[in-house]
Amino acid sequence: MDPAYDPQRWESFYVMTGGAAAALTGLLFVAMSLHSKAITSHPVYGGRAVGTLVGLMAQLFLAGAVLVPGQTVTAIGVEVEVVALYFLVTTWRAILNMRKRGIAPAPGRLRSRIELIGASIWMVLFVVSGVSLIAQTGGGFYLLAVVMLFMFGWNVYVAWVLITEIAD
Repeated sequence: MDPAYDPQRWESFYVMTGGAAAALTGLLFVAMSLHSKAITSHPVYGGRAVGTLVGLMAQLFLAGAVLVPGQTVTAIGVEVEVVALYFLVTTWRAILNMRKRGIAPAPGRLRSRIELIGASIWMVLFVVSGVSLIAQTGGGFYLLAVVMLFMFGWNVYVAWVLITEIAD
């Protein structure tokens, strides 16, 4: 079987990403609990904190889905697609809600542009990886691996921004 569509060949990778996501979730939960009042009372930080924790939990879910013995590639693809579409919808709703409340990041700021570009690339790759697994063409688990690593990096970045901005 092509390694791009053979979940057994990816076992070590998903054990690693699931373990890393679990460890970071615990550390982030502790760090955020130290500043819980500041995070929950701020109109932007609360959403970022929840989004980061949900993102890490999604990585745990996806790693677990790939590691379920005997599950078909199509079933894994459907699970990936459900999670990808969930993030697409919730991210879009969060952006619209922030704009409606007048608290959206300034589009002219370099950091805001970089975050928007990064999130857009991640979302597209995420949706495409689910479709790729369902159709069993276009990269499969290789594409999902890129998504998982990007997602992990993105969550670390957002967590770092959150913690450093709260600490100021």
